Amino acid sequence: MRRNLLGIMLATFSLSGYAAQDLPSGVDWLNHVADGLAPYWMMDSAQGTPVGNFPTFRCDNGAILNTVQPCNELNKGWISPNFDREYTRMKSRQTYAYGVIFHLTGDLQALALAKKGAYYLIDHLQDKKNGGFISYTHKGKPGLDWQQRTSQDQAYALVGLAMYYYLTQDPKVEQVLIQQQAFIFDKYRLTDDQGLAWVLADSEEDSAKQRELVAQLDQINGYLLLVAPLLPPKAKAKWEQDLGWLTQVMLNQYQSEKEQRFYGAIHHKAVMMQDAKHNDFGHTIKAYWMTYLSGRLLDQPSWVETGLKGMKYTLKQAQYSQDFDLVQPFFSDTLSAKWQGETIPAWQSRPYSNGTSSWEWAELDQAAMTVSLLDGSMKDTLKYTLPTFMDAWVDHQYGGVGLNPKSTKAFHWGNGYHQFEHALVGYLYAQQIDGKSAELYYARPKNSETPLQPYYFKAEVSKKRPVTNQVTKVAFAHIQA
Repeated sequence: MRRNLLGIMLATFSLSGYAAQDLPSGVDWLNHVADGLAPYWMMDSAQGTPVGNFPTFRCDNGAILNTVQPCNELNKGWISPNFDREYTRMKSRQTYAYGVIFHLTGDLQALALAKKGAYYLIDHLQDKKNGGFISYTHKGKPGLDWQQRTSQDQAYALVGLAMYYYLTQDPKVEQVLIQQQAFIFDKYRLTDDQGLAWVLADSEEDSAKQRELVAQLDQINGYLLLVAPLLPPKAKAKWEQDLGWLTQVMLNQYQSEKEQRFYGAIHHKAVMMQDAKHNDFGHTIKAYWMTYLSGRLLDQPSWVETGLKGMKYTLKQAQYSQDFDLVQPFFSDTLSAKWQGETIPAWQSRPYSNGTSSWEWAELDQAAMTVSLLDGSMKDTLKYTLPTFMDAWVDHQYGGVGLNPKSTKAFHWGNGYHQFEHALVGYLYAQQIDGKSAELYYARPKNSETPLQPYYFKAEVSKKRPVTNQVTKVAFAHIQA
């Protein structure tokens, strides 16, 4: 994905009721979801034709892209060549977003949209002949031969299904998740046992010689880690075995212990350089976060230690100081009054770049909140970076978060996934820091015995209350990373 060089990039909105000297509260996060994020994604234009066939390209005001007269924010040389494609991964990411809206707010329309999205993926975008999922459709027809589809696209086809299954235990979705995971680990597993291939055959865009971090990493964060604990015993055992193997591969093949970072790719020295694609703090922090969480799930203390050490080091490297007076005009009055004359922490994508994108900011915040839950550190940084995300990135006219501040919100790599994961982790963090229970909504069967845990975290179920025949509100206490 293209990075937005942040520099002086900060946008403005009113932080109504927000106590600027504190971390955002759970209520702040729920308001952020309901008022800051959801309006853009709940528009009729976002829902697709038929509903569930979510459009890849939408303008910042929510309008469907007009390719004859494209809106300025999408009329870019790196976006416009893809205007005639509809991407499976983006429909899946948007399905995830609706799942989180329901999870946090109990919005039944969002749950219905998540189901529509999940079922559209299953019914229309699976490759019934060859297996796996279509990467994109071109003028309504499948693009790429099946062997030319990236393993990353195969993973992200599942991110929405994973979230919907976590919420509902839908048996149709469970079957597809199990089948797709088996397909990926059968077809893409390299013969030298050194991970998963990027593609199986060359195309105009990709080579079978590529060895990419995201071919491994996005299996873990896309579906393996969330779904594995919820599956029937036989499938659970296989998924956990594959998760363990893939985590070890990632550490053995892609981690530089000396530099304490992950290489974005390893097939050539050039792609391992700090300024090469995916050699950024966003991918490194996500890889260390997944290493930590996988180690905790699979009882691998060395991975837990490596993940925590790597997160702390990366967070230190990714932080830089911004003279607030230089950007004060871009902030709300509330934060301007609070931070005037200060030097504030911010996140950067690479060493000395002073630039980042919204998804990288979100990943760094999520890791920082995880570390803070573990040892109480990072609060002084999060008091700035969390409200800055709410202030700078959110479009408070139309809703949603863009690749650029307030802009470029729906395209072939930009969608609701990262902003809603950020909000979910933020809410859980806030409730634990404030000593309050976190209340989440599920739509699992009444007789379900599947363990209830809040996303990637551990907690005690303190209360369960039926809301409707379909929906249960669950209160979690003592949230642990």
